[in-house]
Amino acid sequence: MLKSHLPINAYPNRMLSRSLVVVVLSALGLLCGVAPDVSGRFGSIVFSSAAYAQEFSDSDIAKFARAAFSIEVERRNTQQKIRTMTGGNAPEISCDQPQALTNLSENVRSEFVDFCKFSADKIKENNLEVGQFNAIKTRYNSDPAVKKRVNEQLRRLRS
Repeated sequence: MLKSHLPINAYPNRMLSRSLVVVVLSALGLLCGVAPDVSGRFGSIVFSSAAYAQEFSDSDIAKFARAAFSIEVERRNTQQKIRTMTGGNAPEISCDQPQALTNLSENVRSEFVDFCKFSADKIKENNLEVGQFNAIKTRYNSDPAVKKRVNEQLRRLRS
């Protein structure tokens, strides 16, 4: 008969200590403003700022609209450049999916990288953090009230 070297109650203690570590790390992450964002498309976890539940000031919405407008203009220009370079085939630009760049040619990859740098610079130029910008973008896509506020700011920018 084999004898176990662990006491009978070692397994529950080990499980309890691991659970405690997970709880402590989760609490620290939330207190620091970091939360996991699970992407269903690629099955990966990306850590980003946990600002999704907050309300946004009129100033934040205006900053977001200015940055988003500049980024969208540049995104369209970049896509057109890539279409010209590839004979009409331009993959969707997404700066939070760097693994998608691995199969692209060097010149197309360079255009993507330049666009992502431009986007980060525009966000910072408008006194926003990338996590804050992404939180507003997420709410823009899911909350009609935030979408209306942003669209009002965009109309002001265009006039």
